[in-house]
Amino acid sequence: MFARTLLVAAGLLLAGAVTAADVQTTVEPSADLAKYRTFSFLESEPKAKGAITDKRANERLRYMIAQHLNKSGYKPAPPGKPGDLGVLFSGHVEPKQRVLMTGRPGPYSYDWGRTQLGGESVLDYREGTLFVDLVDLSKNQLVWRTRFTEALTAGYSEENWKKVDKALGQAFKGLPKPR
Repeated sequence: MFARTLLVAAGLLLAGAVTAADVQTTVEPSADLAKYRTFSFLESEPKAKGAITDKRANERLRYMIAQHLNKSGYKPAPPGKPGDLGVLFSGHVEPKQRVLMTGRPGPYSYDWGRTQLGGESVLDYREGTLFVDLVDLSKNQLVWRTRFTEALTAGYSEENWKKVDKALGQAFKGLPKPR
């Protein structure tokens, strides 16, 4: 019985850590996203809140976002020229912890002394949030924004990048193709 309780607890912890990303996308109601054809990346201030200053992470995110924009039909602007859309991304990662109570939190043992009362299992993880904005550069107006939050493991693991790529795919799926 105790072993079954531990297996159920471990399963709940793993299920909680493997949930899909929380993706939220907002579109400016008056924006005609299909009229834009090209994009260029905008640089954020290095000291701005959420600025991604790690060169490896910044380059990888640029590449991934550009791939998803290309799949949606948008093309990079020619070198030295601004695109129809400016792409600005920012984000942050913070440590999180999930605690699950295990055992029976009561004064009685129903297994005739074979289980210990109470206890807990702790799962430490990181939670990353990424914002991607598309800006009409001719009007300097935000026309599309997506935000997603995802549970991440430590470091630059391929598992983390796959999660980010999947969430970006989900976010860009609703972006209309250019005319």
